[in-house]
Amino acid sequence: MSVNVTGPSIYFTIPILGGIPITQTTLSSLLVTVILCCGFVWIGKGLKKRPDGKQVLVEKGIMMLYNMTEESMGKHNAPQWFPFICTMFLSSILGSLIGMTGFLRSSTADVSTTLTWAIMVSVLIWYHNIKNNGFIGWLKGFAEPVAVMTPMNIVSEIAQPVSMAFRHFGNVAGGGVITSILYTALAGLSAGILNLIASSGIAVGIALIVAAAIFGGLYFKKKKVIQLILALLCGALGLLGLLQALGILSGVPILQIGIPAVLSLYFDLFSGFVQALVFSLLSMVYISSALPAPAEESE
Repeated sequence: MSVNVTGPSIYFTIPILGGIPITQTTLSSLLVTVILCCGFVWIGKGLKKRPDGKQVLVEKGIMMLYNMTEESMGKHNAPQWFPFICTMFLSSILGSLIGMTGFLRSSTADVSTTLTWAIMVSVLIWYHNIKNNGFIGWLKGFAEPVAVMTPMNIVSEIAQPVSMAFRHFGNVAGGGVITSILYTALAGLSAGILNLIASSGIAVGIALIVAAAIFGGLYFKKKKVIQLILALLCGALGLLGLLQALGILSGVPILQIGIPAVLSLYFDLFSGFVQALVFSLLSMVYISSALPAPAEESE
């Protein structure tokens, strides 16, 4: 995944209401919505009392998410809030993974996406606080524990959605920027190393291939990992340098192949999943704090 550090590109502008820009983020968010809707329809077809195949995996995943919601928000809130939390969690994961296509931008790499989600969570919190305590009671909450704390309480209300949004956005966008820098660095390193080998003609390339064969023979005798690594490294550099000298791979950034994929596993898969989980957990904790327990509802 690579990210344009200047922000999402604008594809076109709808000439209404002063102009509505359709950006990379808009397209990615729309595709995420379409994929989720189509996926839910596909999963919902042909459900059986005795699940098998895809239904088993889907039910297992749903139960894990539901149990997480129940543990965070309580049994009395889980049925009502699970659809919202599940949709936000899946949208976050898929929004991060869609950047792995190479031509689409991760929707979560745009702060407008994560900030919208965070503000939506804050609005829900304020709504339930006003519903349960009344508008005056909600305003009084800013003056607790003492009146001098009012500015800090107000700042806290503003900082909550901002911190949630920038935590999620920063991790995803930062990973994309690092990957973009790595691509550029590998292109320069690839050109430098292969041009250095090719500049000496085919002799250096052949010598490296011979060295690879020697290290390979030593590996099969002594089974040392370092010998295998040297054999693969010398063989790859020798073959690629030879092809570069012959003009076959001229200008091809060969080192960009494979290496960035390892970072993508972290930034796109692991980090994207972790950030979706953290954002969902924080949302559940904050929302549940504004919801009364069953005992309080009965009084």
